Amino acid sequence: MDKDHILEFINRQIALEEKIITIVKENVEKLGNDFLKDLLLGISQDSLKHAALLKSLKKAIEGPTPFISTQERDKIARGIDKHIQLEKQAVETYTQLMNESDDKQVRTIAAMIREDELRHHALLKELYKTIVESETLTEDMIWDMVWRDSPWHGSPGG
Repeated sequence: MDKDHILEFINRQIALEEKIITIVKENVEKLGNDFLKDLLLGISQDSLKHAALLKSLKKAIEGPTPFISTQERDKIARGIDKHIQLEKQAVETYTQLMNESDDKQVRTIAAMIREDELRHHALLKELYKTIVESETLTEDMIWDMVWRDSPWHGSPGG
């Protein structure tokens, strides 16, 4: 699939996700059952997330993504590390709730949230590996770009 077709596909999907969000909001607006209302709104949050991810993907396809500095990388890395630890803790607590509860609704919701947390955990690890590491512009990279093809390599006349 070429770039134009991918962008057309992304635009259609963004519109679809936004339509899902609108329909859910309209359907739960006057719903009296808070549990069902919150469950449906929670699911629509995934559509909101999908639309945001697709918009970011569209920007990445349309043009180059900016590099991040080593300082930004280090800050992001610390944040991701902390987030990974919190996701791990959440997986453990939802697993415990899922295994120890006698209530089917509690087990169902705990299992759903646990699955989300597992995906988040894996995504954060992959995000660090593919984006943070590959998008970081280090000082060594800059010097390599400046001097790699220079006949003098920093000294006068060679």
